[in-house]
Amino acid sequence: MLFRALALLYNALPVRWQRRILDRTQARFLVGVVGLGVDKNGDVILARHRFGAPQWRFLGGFLSPGERLEDGLAREVREETGIDIEVGPILEANQGFRWQRVELVYAYRPVGGIEHLSSELIELRAFDPTDLPEVRADQRGIIERRAAQAAEWAKSRG
Repeated sequence: MLFRALALLYNALPVRWQRRILDRTQARFLVGVVGLGVDKNGDVILARHRFGAPQWRFLGGFLSPGERLEDGLAREVREETGIDIEVGPILEANQGFRWQRVELVYAYRPVGGIEHLSSELIELRAFDPTDLPEVRADQRGIIERRAAQAAEWAKSRG
């Protein structure tokens, strides 16, 4: 009975007040998009970043306000590498690594552009999924579970 009364009261409030209530009572999370990129040979595209963990890892980053998920990943890859990509299916969604965030892992494949690494990256390379360098542990697991799926998607796209 109490919840029904609260629901009626809440629903009667203007939307801007409803948003204020939610903003003050709900936890906030960053939303990250990263990509398990595969090249035309089915090799996994990984980068060594200047910031954060020294291991090889996926390209990606955080969304900008109002940005579509796929557009955020394409923007991040283009900004960091100069490469244009086609974003494929979501492979996994998880709570992120170390930070309070939601992270979506997409498949992607390069489709153009000219490689030019930003100052955020030290190196960019493609690796056979069975012969990986030192990769961040959580992403190694994603590669082991999803590289074949990403490669199959990329192959189907041309």
